[in-house]
Amino acid sequence: MRTWLDPRNNSLNLIRLVFALMVLFHHVGPVTQLVGEFEITPGESVGAWAVFGFFMISGYLITAARLRSDVGRYLKNRVVRIFPAFLFINVVTAFLLAPFVYLLDHGTLDGYLTTGPTPISYILGNFFLYMNQWGIADTLHNVPYPIAWNGSLWSLYYEFVCYLIVGALLTIPFFKRHIWPTAVIFLGTCALRVFLPTATVYLGTMNGTLDQLSRLLPFFFGGSLLFLAKDRLSLTTWGALGATVAAVAIMVVAPHSGPQISAPLLTYVLLWIGQALPSPRLFQVHDFSYGIYIWGFPLTQLLTRLGLAAAAPYLVFCAVLFVLTALGAAFSWFLVERPAMRASRGKKNPFGELRAPAR
Repeated sequence: MRTWLDPRNNSLNLIRLVFALMVLFHHVGPVTQLVGEFEITPGESVGAWAVFGFFMISGYLITAARLRSDVGRYLKNRVVRIFPAFLFINVVTAFLLAPFVYLLDHGTLDGYLTTGPTPISYILGNFFLYMNQWGIADTLHNVPYPIAWNGSLWSLYYEFVCYLIVGALLTIPFFKRHIWPTAVIFLGTCALRVFLPTATVYLGTMNGTLDQLSRLLPFFFGGSLLFLAKDRLSLTTWGALGATVAAVAIMVVAPHSGPQISAPLLTYVLLWIGQALPSPRLFQVHDFSYGIYIWGFPLTQLLTRLGLAAAAPYLVFCAVLFVLTALGAAFSWFLVERPAMRASRGKKNPFGELRAPAR
């Protein structure tokens, strides 16, 4: 009998939570300088692979969300899912965490609002997900990583670009009825990854954005392709084993573009894990992964500035960081994300029951 992922009884939220924790603990290294980075494949760290995993699962779930919604509702749901928590963590960073550090450094808040780059420009300049400003005033000059208050937020812009692309493509009936146009788009994104290094010399400042798109789009469309092919496939242990072996072989042969080319195979493996791995109901109903992802980095910077990285062993630092980030993620989910989604759906009680939706 053909088996596939149960859309409600699965472990995808749990898997996304694991990915968020991978990003959290990966960032401890560069931010605190306590440990170095660990690469899973050449040039791609543990944190990068966690982001790839997010994009594969999102590609699968967002395609499903688009096919069951009209374009207006789809776009509204995507905006409500991403923006409130994003804007909230930026406000917390600009008007709570950063001024606290400024006060530690200067003994006063005088000048905080006017010292560039200012907190107001941090909110407004980053309002539409693309991160134009990473620092606030001079609040990061006493930490080992003075580059960014929240280095995790860069990927949200590219994820939302993927939402818009899928939303537009699946407005066209031809794309809804046939799988091969999405397959062609997936192959096109892989081709971009393969040939972009050759074209780099001609692209100038465009290369940074194109490089990120070439890294991430194939994973999203690999997930999308798996959703469109689900009626033709079955999730099996042997299938997952075969997909894993094939993906590893591709990455050995093509280290630079192999991860992207392997995206449908890797998505299949993630879906199999999502089917086979039991998940507590808590994580099926509540999605804390987004909060973990966006709260972890600024809290890492704060703890580092407070001296915990210098005073405590690495594992102690990680334990304290985990507790604080989990509290921030729970706050974000229960008081920002879930109420915003319920309100957008016309629910009278913004704090009532709501299963975690696709992101």
